[in-house]
Amino acid sequence: MKMKLTYHRTTVDIPCIFIDHYMTSCPPVYALIYIYSINKLQSGDNLTTADMAAHFNITEGDVLNAWKHWEKAGIVKLDNLEKDISVTFLQVNIPHKHEPAEIVPLVATRPQYSPEELALFRQKSGEVAKLFNCAEQALGKMLSYNDMNAIFSFHDWLRLPMDVIEFLLSYCAENDHRNLRYLEKCAMDWADNNVSDVETAKNYVLNFDKNYRTILHYMGQTSGYPTPSHRKYIDKWLDDWKMPLDLIMESCDRCVMQIDKPKFSYVDKILAEWHKKGIFDIVGVKIADAEFAKSKETADIAPTAKTERKPKINRFVNFVQRENDYSNWEQMERAYQEKRLKTDSM
Repeated sequence: MKMKLTYHRTTVDIPCIFIDHYMTSCPPVYALIYIYSINKLQSGDNLTTADMAAHFNITEGDVLNAWKHWEKAGIVKLDNLEKDISVTFLQVNIPHKHEPAEIVPLVATRPQYSPEELALFRQKSGEVAKLFNCAEQALGKMLSYNDMNAIFSFHDWLRLPMDVIEFLLSYCAENDHRNLRYLEKCAMDWADNNVSDVETAKNYVLNFDKNYRTILHYMGQTSGYPTPSHRKYIDKWLDDWKMPLDLIMESCDRCVMQIDKPKFSYVDKILAEWHKKGIFDIVGVKIADAEFAKSKETADIAPTAKTERKPKINRFVNFVQRENDYSNWEQMERAYQEKRLKTDSM
């Protein structure tokens, strides 16, 4: 009689080298896929890419990308990738210092999910279903395929938590922004600025409304997010130069007075000049204006002190004129005529 021995495992064997050197160089879900698969392997369970994608609320494409990453890192070997995937776990060694494990960047463009994948996510995950219901209430409409595709990507692609996305949708709707493109810009901005929980999101939008929206309003842009170039200007004024908001608004007003329209590059020149002079408040601006006006007044008065000059002597027109006595000439002429008459009569 054969005896079959079994035991119930409560731990998973993960090499320390993997934790120390590989987990820090990849998206978190890639590490989870590796550990989850090790667990299934040690338990003797079969596993499909569809099961794994549903378990982590990701796509099968993301699962395949994870295995490609680990193959490139040299700790697994893949076979028949185009059909049934076969994963062979290899010895985990410390990466060479001149060949560090590659950090996989976030995909630059939003991924596309099939309608079947989105339906599966909504069916299998209560959080995804709740997110879509919240989106329908915030946007005031039934979600289209494109709507669901974009909103789900905020979590799967941009890695924003579900509750943060729900807050984002409510925030945008309260500000009358329900355009899908605007929502995506907002989500990308939050992801870039590490908005990882609702409390951080609340503080972030408070600061955004106070500073960015005020400046954009003064610059004639009453809706929408700042462009990357405009964001670069504003961040420089606020963060690098530490310019207060009222000083930035003053520069906007002066820009309009000078060129009749707001222009970021012109405002930047005004603020750069103030920053160079160490001016960081309205009082400093008024003092600089008064000094400039005083120096200009002095420059205008100075030339008048030199206007009282002696006339230039011209040798042709400024010589001493001779004064002739024309009455004496007449007497001499009369005497000459009388003398002549006497001579003729003799």
